[in-house]
Amino acid sequence: MLLSGCNQLTQQDKQKNQLTVLTVEFNSGAPIPNLYIKVTDKETGEEVEDALGSEEGEATFSKLVEGKAYTIAATTLENSMGGDGYTTIDTFTYDTSKPYYRLQTHFSRDEQELDVPIVMQNPELPHGCEITSLTAVLNYYGMNVTKLEMADTYLPKQEFSIIGGQRFGPDPEHAFAGDPRDKANGMYVFAAPIVKAAQAAIIDKQADLRVTDKSGASQQEILKLVQEGVPVVMWVTLDLSAPKTKASKGWIYEGETTKRKGYVNLHAVVLTGHLGGKVVVMDPLKGYVTYNEDQFFKSYQELNAQAVAVHK
Repeated sequence: MLLSGCNQLTQQDKQKNQLTVLTVEFNSGAPIPNLYIKVTDKETGEEVEDALGSEEGEATFSKLVEGKAYTIAATTLENSMGGDGYTTIDTFTYDTSKPYYRLQTHFSRDEQELDVPIVMQNPELPHGCEITSLTAVLNYYGMNVTKLEMADTYLPKQEFSIIGGQRFGPDPEHAFAGDPRDKANGMYVFAAPIVKAAQAAIIDKQADLRVTDKSGASQQEILKLVQEGVPVVMWVTLDLSAPKTKASKGWIYEGETTKRKGYVNLHAVVLTGHLGGKVVVMDPLKGYVTYNEDQFFKSYQELNAQAVAVHK
């Protein structure tokens, strides 16, 4: 970690290829000081530059290239060392005619964001984003369940079998394909089995909750739920890019004869807040993350609009 970008800038650094990032509170717009900010190349994922913000919430970057797409992430310096805590992530294309970038963060939470707890899927559940997201939602309502209890006891699962050199397994609409604990062979699951897992846990724990499959719901319908205090588990891709599939990751669904390709960037998160063209999600790989609203819902639609809501 170099913490370049806000210390000992040269005169050349201060010329046209300089970007000043202002970190502000998600709701009020007030500056948030002393955040650790990292910029990575969106295409390659390589870190380009990092900086520590000032007391005024400003950090300066000088190694960006005109027209390139970048990912920018903000957290506290302490949490950046430990790899945990709240994280704000956004993407942008660098434009030298716009030397100032306002990064909305959520380090001061407010009533417009649901206080869904952070539950991280790793290291125990490398393929458990869906059940981990559901666990966070159930704990939001005070159910006090663990991700492993949900994965081992309540999640419908079915292992793969190899017959004649072909891999056979469940339709993810019916059960989790493989085991979310299995890094090598676990795959994913869609909304319907997550609904079943939630229903089973709610009955066992005698919780006064109900769960609904909101797959196919519109952007407006989903946002209305969150505004009413209902967190929503949603399927998107890892980086909101186009869904990617590979034949080598696929299998023949039970009852079918033709092999289907498998998704390689499918992910599930919890939508917890919405304000000013941004959404806030609890990502079981990253913690709290801020995304552009339209990009987020575009990814949701591209993965066949899968969503699950748990209500009081």
